[in-house]
Amino acid sequence: MSVPTVRAQAPTRIPVQAGATIDRDSVTVGDVVRLTVRVRGPRNATINFPAGVDSLGPVQSLGPPDVRDGADSVEAADRIAVYRLAAWNVGSLRIALGDVLVQTDDDERRVALPLPTLFVRSVLPADTAQRVPKPARDLLEPRVPMPWWWWVAATGVALLLGLGLWWWMRRRRRARGPTGDPFADSELEFERVERLKLIEAGEPGRHAALMTDVARRYLARRFVHASLANTSGELLAALRGVPTLAHERLELLLAPVDRIKFAAAPVAGTDARTLGAEARAVVRAEHEQAQKVAAAVEATTARGAAA
Repeated sequence: MSVPTVRAQAPTRIPVQAGATIDRDSVTVGDVVRLTVRVRGPRNATINFPAGVDSLGPVQSLGPPDVRDGADSVEAADRIAVYRLAAWNVGSLRIALGDVLVQTDDDERRVALPLPTLFVRSVLPADTAQRVPKPARDLLEPRVPMPWWWWVAATGVALLLGLGLWWWMRRRRRARGPTGDPFADSELEFERVERLKLIEAGEPGRHAALMTDVARRYLARRFVHASLANTSGELLAALRGVPTLAHERLELLLAPVDRIKFAAAPVAGTDARTLGAEARAVVRAEHEQAQKVAAAVEATTARGAAA
């Protein structure tokens, strides 16, 4: 479909000829059509086309226009712009394109183009227009009240679930209680302290102190004279001479932890983690050494019985 050429009105100072055509005037939704706009003005004029159709209109641009010179560019300013368009609605749609600006050295003129109309056909089956939609539902449908026995049953189920959870947690606590083996109990306690993630929570000193307390409880279970009521100095004195214990290693562990516990000495997270690991290592080293001593005694006893 083409639109006749529009000539400039008499009062204008810049003579302009402009026109617009589209390659198809009837399409379906999403089809690409090309709108060709041609403007001819004085030889020294500059012709500026719009960057695209109105983005809020029913017909949309698919990119900037392709602008080129026309056949009469030698004798006059002859410019052609080709727009790629697509429509996303149906019906007879208006193409909304802005004015073309024509400028010379001493004047300028805006040219409003009479643009063709684009008809967009529906791609849906013809019978869809005859379908009657269902009536709208109520915003809040009326609810049937629950019978009294339903609430009684729900309360009973909730009580049973609560009792089952309480019994399971109680049994789990009992299952993970003290085993009677000092080393096994200390390993469980070390793991509980690690799961607290005190260093990540900003309490590195508490982590080091709790890990050291687990080591002291282990020593108290292993040796009757290593009471938890002893100070660190008294504990070291009571355990002096125990062959299975690295005495100097224990002393190097207790000294910085005492400063953290009783003098509120600051400690970095890495140092606190190192102290906690050392407390666990002291316990494991003593346990391994005790196992070796017990094995040696058992072997000696067996040889004596055999003799």
